[in-house]
Amino acid sequence: MEFKDKVAIVTGAARGIGAATAWTFAKRGATAVIVDINGEGAQKVAADIQAKGFNAIAFTVDVSNTEAVDAMVEEVFQKYGHIDILVNNAYISGGYAIVTETSQETWDKVIAVNLTGSFNFAKAVAKKMIPQKSGKIINISSGAGTSGSLSSGVQYPASKAGIIGLTLGLAGDLAPFGINVNCITPGLIRTWEPEEMAKQATGWTLEKVESYIAVEVPLKRVGEPEDIAETVVFLASKAASYIVGEVINVDGGGVIDSVAKRESLLGF
Repeated sequence: MEFKDKVAIVTGAARGIGAATAWTFAKRGATAVIVDINGEGAQKVAADIQAKGFNAIAFTVDVSNTEAVDAMVEEVFQKYGHIDILVNNAYISGGYAIVTETSQETWDKVIAVNLTGSFNFAKAVAKKMIPQKSGKIINISSGAGTSGSLSSGVQYPASKAGIIGLTLGLAGDLAPFGINVNCITPGLIRTWEPEEMAKQATGWTLEKVESYIAVEVPLKRVGEPEDIAETVVFLASKAASYIVGEVINVDGGGVIDSVAKRESLLGF
């Protein structure tokens, strides 16, 4: 298997894109290191992976806590002797409010988890990868980081745009050491169940999602966590060894000015 004996840290891996990514690495031979502030969820994902005969270990970590991140990375390194892959996926949105109603606490927390958390892990892991002269870091941003968001306030797109900038900075720093750093900007991905969506106060309903897909997604379907996971695995593979500092949209064509958009917005 391509990732046999590799160690892959995936943050925000108790569910959704992170869990799918951890599973995909484990199935291909890697030891999946499941990281999440939701310790119970992280342990369950790891246990499910282990039950299928694959390798996984779970850690409960607040990615915004520098000391906790450093300690966890050191523990993983001491246990396995190397760290080969980091996927910075942990995030929170902070919910929607117009900027004048967005609290300092919300802003600080979202930036701390999404952007500073990615920095914390990248810095800690880079210290282990640089002496190895190898490694892969994949940051998960969002389409909101390039086009904004009408449902996530100002803090979420700001943090995700920051991750794109962080990717470019890291890529330049670490490429001379044989470390590839790249970024994925997912579109609308199914990380929820219908009954969960009905309880959320984001304004999104299944009907709105279907309308969004009809106009904004040329591929005419919502993305699945596995769509992102497979792209992550590609970027971590030998096939992507000459790719550095790229931002890859995985959104079903959402960035394209499609026929459906023109029909909806322009009437032809």
